Amino acid sequence: MSDYTESLQAEGASGVLSWVIPALKSRRTLKTWIRCCAALVATMILMVNRKTLGSLGQAGFFGAIVAVMLPPSLALSLFIFAAITLLLGMLVGWAWGAAAMASGLAARSQALLAQQQQHAQASLVQGVPPALQIQKFVFQGMFLDPRSTAVYGVFFFIGTFALGTLRAFIPKMALLSLFGSIVLDIMCSYGPLFPTAQYTLPKLFIIPTAYYVAIAITSLVLIFPESLNRIWLTTLLNDFLNPISKMLEIQSQALHSRPSNHESWTEMTNQAYNSRQALIAGTQGLLGQIGMTDLEFSIGRLGPGDLKRISTELKSLMSRAAGLHAFQIFVNNTNLMKQKEDENNERAHRYDILQRQIREREAKHGHNLDSLVPILGNSSADLRQACQDGIKCASDWFQDFNSGRWVGFFSKVDKSKNEARHANLVAQLESVKKALENFRQVERVKLIKPFERFFDPTTGERLRSVNVDESIETFAARSLFICFVFSFAVDAFAERLVKFLTILVELDGKRPKPRLWAPSGFGKLGRKIMSRHDIDKGAVPLAMGTSNDPTKFENNDESEESVDGEETGDELETMSPRRNPDALPPTTAFGRMFLKLGAFFRFFRSPEGIFGLRHAVVSVALWIPSVCASSAWFYYGNRGIWALIMAQTALAVYAGDQIAGFFVRLGGTIVGLLVGMAVWYIGSGMGNGNPYGIVIATVFFVSPFLLGRLAAPAQQMMFWTLAGVTIVFIVGYSWINTHLPVLVSSGVGVTLGWKRALLVVIGFTAAFIVMLFPRPTSSRTLVRETLAASTIELGHILAVEVEALLAEEARAKAGHHEKVVFVGEHSDEKASPKEKRVRKIAQKVLNVAERLQGLAPSLLTARFEPQFQGTWPHKKYEHLHNTQMKILSSLVLFGSAFSHLDTKWCSILVHRTPFLNPNLLSDIFSNISILGYALAGAHPVPTSLSKLRDRLVYHEQLTNRLNAHIAPQKHIVGSDSDSYNSDLEDFGGGKVDGSNIGFEDISLEILMDDQLPAHSTALVALSNIITLVDEMSVTVRDLCGETTFHGFDNLQRDFIGKEEKAIGRRYFQKM
Repeated sequence: MSDYTESLQAEGASGVLSWVIPALKSRRTLKTWIRCCAALVATMILMVNRKTLGSLGQAGFFGAIVAVMLPPSLALSLFIFAAITLLLGMLVGWAWGAAAMASGLAARSQALLAQQQQHAQASLVQGVPPALQIQKFVFQGMFLDPRSTAVYGVFFFIGTFALGTLRAFIPKMALLSLFGSIVLDIMCSYGPLFPTAQYTLPKLFIIPTAYYVAIAITSLVLIFPESLNRIWLTTLLNDFLNPISKMLEIQSQALHSRPSNHESWTEMTNQAYNSRQALIAGTQGLLGQIGMTDLEFSIGRLGPGDLKRISTELKSLMSRAAGLHAFQIFVNNTNLMKQKEDENNERAHRYDILQRQIREREAKHGHNLDSLVPILGNSSADLRQACQDGIKCASDWFQDFNSGRWVGFFSKVDKSKNEARHANLVAQLESVKKALENFRQVERVKLIKPFERFFDPTTGERLRSVNVDESIETFAARSLFICFVFSFAVDAFAERLVKFLTILVELDGKRPKPRLWAPSGFGKLGRKIMSRHDIDKGAVPLAMGTSNDPTKFENNDESEESVDGEETGDELETMSPRRNPDALPPTTAFGRMFLKLGAFFRFFRSPEGIFGLRHAVVSVALWIPSVCASSAWFYYGNRGIWALIMAQTALAVYAGDQIAGFFVRLGGTIVGLLVGMAVWYIGSGMGNGNPYGIVIATVFFVSPFLLGRLAAPAQQMMFWTLAGVTIVFIVGYSWINTHLPVLVSSGVGVTLGWKRALLVVIGFTAAFIVMLFPRPTSSRTLVRETLAASTIELGHILAVEVEALLAEEARAKAGHHEKVVFVGEHSDEKASPKEKRVRKIAQKVLNVAERLQGLAPSLLTARFEPQFQGTWPHKKYEHLHNTQMKILSSLVLFGSAFSHLDTKWCSILVHRTPFLNPNLLSDIFSNISILGYALAGAHPVPTSLSKLRDRLVYHEQLTNRLNAHIAPQKHIVGSDSDSYNSDLEDFGGGKVDGSNIGFEDISLEILMDDQLPAHSTALVALSNIITLVDEMSVTVRDLCGETTFHGFDNLQRDFIGKEEKAIGRRYFQKM
């Protein structure tokens, strides 16, 4: 997520170039762009200068290509790390290539070599320099030896396989693998042609790359230098705090509008959704960078440890802010549900009828959302304003700490300024605390005022028909509980903001003056490199795919704390080891040996093994023409090695949007070809090129593509990168052909351009073909399989949350009724098991959110793929994607509510509400698993898949009838019994969507309880999850079809109808 995200949202721009204006308005983006353009200018100057061009050699433009592929846009420490990795990869490739050359020369037949040398001497032409003729004979394949070539081939296959496997297993070593492969290509493609040792062949690429690395590091030091510390704080401001501030502003607008105004409310919900997505992406980016902040020297007030301490609060603050948006989603869903019911009035189900009765009862008593939201807005106004001021104060504090680093380092401490800043921060912290306390004690209960007339003012018990008219004795509380969701969310957000501001107050007192911070994390560098966590997605900018499988989720989370070597606590669940259904575990040493041997061979079927084989196969396939006597000269003359390099660059472990990616690369190559040819003629006219004109024209036309490489969305970055690379490729080769003595010239401009562009296309096509096996992956397949994986993972998250809730319920049975206080991730106190569970759940939620958010571009590209098998139902997949985002939002809300419940209320939620009924949970998890696997394998959905809403009603009524045989107990909060009051209607005050909230009868005391908002939030979240899973099942049925089993379907309906009629006769009479 770039640092101008919020500007983009404010502009409301749309379209392919919607990122341009926000990028030009961003100071940091402009500074980075200027630095990258300056590095490009320097590499181009080195290419056009005669002296430096002589040392650069025939690939003198390679430095400019690297400048476009890997511009100096990173922090200095990160770029140095990337440069060391890149150069180390070249040395590894050089070493393995030298070994191949030495072995190849040793295997060469001396008798055959003597014959070849005699033939070469006899073929010399008088009047032409012999050295030039011998060089031509070499590249014509005159000195090829089959035995030597075979040795080179073996070394080449093993080397490319090893480098490819390294890239797959350790994605952070992708640059090492890529540039090691490039050097190995040179050694093994040209080495077999020479009859003598030529160990310096790799300097063709190593020298230009070294020049560029030196230029890039110099530019990072001299031109708008930025440490990772500064970049992290800037990202925190732009991509974290700004979206939160925007969400708070939207919440204020929403609370001052009528929920019945569907269009306005939908628009504000969408705006908040965009801000929430920006917040999630910003959080992921910040957490991905934090692990490298202790690997650099930096000057500033905040050190790496301070940043890590701040980062521990990011996930919690993000989830609380996302909870604010959940309120808008619930209100918007209520509006959409009403619209659907109005459109399908004749086909209303029992649940739809119940919702209509609830709305009528709420409107009758003034308890609907239009009546309650203004009260909610007024009661929460002070707290919301305090939160907004707190976020603004935090932003100003970070801005102050992130500026004036060098000036503050060399100047004296301004005590008055520091004291004023500290006093302002403390005052804002106290303001949020005071507003939060006032909201809890005074303002929150104002939401209960419209309901007080239904309760006895003395006892607090609900009034009965003997005292009031029967028509008003029962009220519906659904809208009240939805308002409780916001009441809880803003309370939880303010509570977390207090902790966040408290950390800032402590740091402000400790860091009065900027200082020099030395790196301290080199001891953990090995683990960070080996980690697959937070992989840099731009490590291989031309890769046609991803480093992680987008259709699978890892259940063994690798959180940052585990990377840092801290204990992660108890496991959330015990994962059963995967067993072989075709064989029992071995019992002998011989059997265990074969088991390990089988694991070795199974490696070649793993994604990493398959990628290594692909990398080796495509390399050898494009290498063979270079060592065949009939094609060696053609291969050399047309620089076929670039097709090999591009093929290796384009490969990825997982295909991703394979088909769409191929066409994007093809489009970028064509655009780069046209612009590159135009640039050459603009800079050189009809001559051999003017150095000033070439540099100016190239940089002028490449700079917009370089800006796209830096600032465009991820789905567009490949187009801009490849277009810029192709421009430099054509201009550079044209200059080389006219200013260096070359053995064979392919011309300049148009004559050269189409040939070089064709090499790029050939390379990408070869990679595309290899990646088609074992099966091709299109955007459509990716969308379906990713949504299937996220469906299963959402069920897994729900199961983990339920397991955590049951663990707290078990503590309640043991007599522990206290509320667990969270100590924070970097506190000296030991975290409770509940806190550890919440942390891991938060990481799982963040992973799914990132995956679903990253799927959005594929939903667009899939629409433009060739539709040979019929029209792609993009609207249904977009609806399914949107439904899963809503489920995730409800899971976040449920987890947040759980973290605030004490053990007694956890017990109420488990035993006295129908949502945690084991039979219902079995139905929920079964439905989610069936839907996920049906979507993954494109299998039809079983016709026996029940509607969860109906099962909820059925299980609750069955439980109530069973409990009716048990003697009713006196109402005790937390009692495990539940008696059914037959005088209450099923949408009464003790119900949510017709389901019991956990009490025999609701009272004023319960409504005033500070745990009720969290309890009701959990209930509303669970109710919404059930509704959304039903909605998802309808969409999956439409996509995958449904098995035909009419006899069983009719029998099931009749049987369930009889059960429901026997159990809940009075319930259905009221419908």
